[in-house]
Amino acid sequence: MSETAAAEAASVSAAPAEAPAQESTDWKTEARKWEARAKENSGAAQKLAEIEESKKSETQKLQEQLTALQERAASAERDRERLAVIAKHGIPEEYHDLVHGSDAESLAASAAKVQALITANAPAQSEAQFVIPSEGGSPSLALNGDGIESALRKALGIA
Repeated sequence: MSETAAAEAASVSAAPAEAPAQESTDWKTEARKWEARAKENSGAAQKLAEIEESKKSETQKLQEQLTALQERAASAERDRERLAVIAKHGIPEEYHDLVHGSDAESLAASAAKVQALITANAPAQSEAQFVIPSEGGSPSLALNGDGIESALRKALGIA
């Protein structure tokens, strides 16, 4: 190895002196050469990984599986806590991604902020709501009714 390091050092020190003379380097050929080497090395790296995997003991394999499952369980627990806080605060589904945090207190604080934003930006409901108890819906208003007039005034900003 020391011979190759010495040869590389000699070529590096000689390279600046030769650089002006070699201005006609074919960069496409060089790129293709390095690409081919990279492909060869990727195959070798894959074979090395397979060999290392086969040399692992059963205990090591089980330990890796255990670690992966513990990470998955921790992730599921964080998601469960987040969804519980979201349900507690009654946040609609389109706002779920705004609730985040690493512990229960930060999740609750984030959910409270989101809930406050939703309430602040929610359209104000009209003062007069007509509900027909037997039918469960709103009656259609007559064209000359006060409900239409007040709705138009409100929509146009007339007091």
